[in-house]
Amino acid sequence: MYRDKIKSDADTALRNHDARLVGVLRFLISVLDKKALQLPPEAMTEAEELGVLRKELKNKEEAKAMFEKGDRADLALDSDYEIEVLKKYLPVDMSEAQVGEIVDEVVAASNAVVPNFGMVMGAVMKKVAGKVGGEIVSRIVKEKLEKA
Repeated sequence: MYRDKIKSDADTALRNHDARLVGVLRFLISVLDKKALQLPPEAMTEAEELGVLRKELKNKEEAKAMFEKGDRADLALDSDYEIEVLKKYLPVDMSEAQVGEIVDEVVAASNAVVPNFGMVMGAVMKKVAGKVGGEIVSRIVKEKLEKA
């Protein structure tokens, strides 16, 4: 699971005296632990861990944008580093073409029913579960439904 890999890497970074990396990894561990506490014991799945890491990546990217907007290059550089570390633990996203195919499948499966955004979005997100960000799925679903 992701938490175990991050913990192992944090131990290695600690042995290598890489304080900056240790700080980022410990933060990720704490975010994962916080989510695990909200669930029943031993109920944290790999998909949930992936969701937490993706959400944290989105938060870091938003923070970076705000730092750049506020002319805080030092904090933006720190965010860049944190984003790069976080991306190492995330799988490669599905391509937009693959997501588009899944959207088409979901729309086709809803045969007689006029597909609405919420219904399609929910079904697609279940199928892609952590393999791509929600903002990409949302954009593709909107494009496909506008054409239909």
